[in-house]
Amino acid sequence: MTRLTSVSPLRLTRLCSSQLALKYLDPAFTPLTNALSEDMQNSSKWTYNSSAFLQLKNEISQYIDIPHNFTLTRDSVRIGQLMHYDYSSHKYVFSIGENFRSLLPEASPILNKHYKVCAVIGNSGILTGSHCGAQIEKFDFVFRCNFAPTEIFKKDVGRRTNMTTFNPSILEKYYNNLLTVQDRNNFFLSLKKLDGVILWIPAFFFHTSATVTRTLVDFFVEHRGQLKVQLAWPGNIMQYVNSYWKTKQLSPKRLSTGILMYTLASSMCDQIHLYGFWPFGWDPNTGKELPYHYYDKKGTKFTTKWQESHQLPAEFKLLYKMHTEGLLKLSLSHCALG
Repeated sequence: MTRLTSVSPLRLTRLCSSQLALKYLDPAFTPLTNALSEDMQNSSKWTYNSSAFLQLKNEISQYIDIPHNFTLTRDSVRIGQLMHYDYSSHKYVFSIGENFRSLLPEASPILNKHYKVCAVIGNSGILTGSHCGAQIEKFDFVFRCNFAPTEIFKKDVGRRTNMTTFNPSILEKYYNNLLTVQDRNNFFLSLKKLDGVILWIPAFFFHTSATVTRTLVDFFVEHRGQLKVQLAWPGNIMQYVNSYWKTKQLSPKRLSTGILMYTLASSMCDQIHLYGFWPFGWDPNTGKELPYHYYDKKGTKFTTKWQESHQLPAEFKLLYKMHTEGLLKLSLSHCALG
């Protein structure tokens, strides 16, 4: 058994408080926390298991052909076709219109794309003060989740983005449904910064996205040729993704965006590193309280709402197991300065 390296009294106190917090959440996590304490002090010892990862890639590919199911394409749908929603009643449908179809790519943007080392950046508050930005910038391909802001947080999360998910509800939450000229300008300027980035828009997860999806389609048609983002609109893929993760005993009401990104990354990357995957309200490095997202306003309290709907502690437990098996690198420590 690997021995723990020496720990300062303050560090030990913080680790113990973290362990107590985690034990309070779920007693089954106590041995996991002990392993985490050791792992965070010996993070350089992680070893990539290329043969196990190749086996995982093959397993996933048996459930879903990711390159071809990454997005609908112009030839894969017809005008008037009815789309159902992955997480809504079958009675809800979205009719494919001419404008929507015109925005679909002719071919999947990840077809035949291959990268050596990729990073999937979650949005956990653990990234606050992490100084991991410079490290993240060095990856061959960077996945981000839900159009998360980077500019003013670049020291901790970096700016490099090759692909980001864009839930249509983001228009409601941050851009006032594009109701005013100012709202539209703000959204346009945000997109303008994403030169060449793949915007992955899951429009067919929930029927509640239908109205805002139409607003989004109208916006992109209006600004056709003015923006250099690559639009990708996945069809009904979640049943296949869910089926795979059920084989790993993970079957929440809804998988997190982060684990969905890991699934997509598995088809494109030889090695995957995860940052910002930590579903607890305290920092394992310092013991201090954390917000849920790194970009939440100062003073925002951690909420367990997302934990409950996504079963995030169970998901994290699985990701950590995969980390110990060399299938992914889970970065939880603060990054070295310089």
